[in-house]
Amino acid sequence: MSRESPAPQLAPQSSLVKRPDLLVNESTMSMKRNSRSVVAMQNETEAQKNKPKVLYENTYRLEPQRKFEAFKVKALMREVLTHHLQDEKYDPKACKQLALTLTQIVMGKVKELNYERYKVVCLVTIGELREQGGMRAASQCVWDAKWDTFSTENFKNKSLFAIATVFAVYQE
Repeated sequence: MSRESPAPQLAPQSSLVKRPDLLVNESTMSMKRNSRSVVAMQNETEAQKNKPKVLYENTYRLEPQRKFEAFKVKALMREVLTHHLQDEKYDPKACKQLALTLTQIVMGKVKELNYERYKVVCLVTIGELREQGGMRAASQCVWDAKWDTFSTENFKNKSLFAIATVFAVYQE
């Protein structure tokens, strides 16, 4: 009579496995799959929430039907930054949240322009305005210069500055 021994339990290989904030479970995966911006969720009607997903067939399009218009996005960012930051005083803790909120607002407004098949990335940086000589910001990307583009807008008041940048990368 042979008794089968239970399979040996493997020990975690890294201390990262023990961190609960890094563990991936079904609830965190479903949240990531269904993630939408806060602005989009607030503006969503009940009918839109329950709408079934539409499956599309591959089109094999290599170029967009409508090219991303950076000048429209620049005007949109100027409007958002001016409206929200005109009378704002610099506070490091408040500006952290404000930068996140402005990013979501700009991203939502860019998505309303309905540029199909463009992946849009938005960055908003807010800093304190002091007696410094200036600040330089740089970014580097690998992209198709024919279809991919970006737009950036600067804002300044008496106590702070803001830089908003939107990158648009065409997804074939």
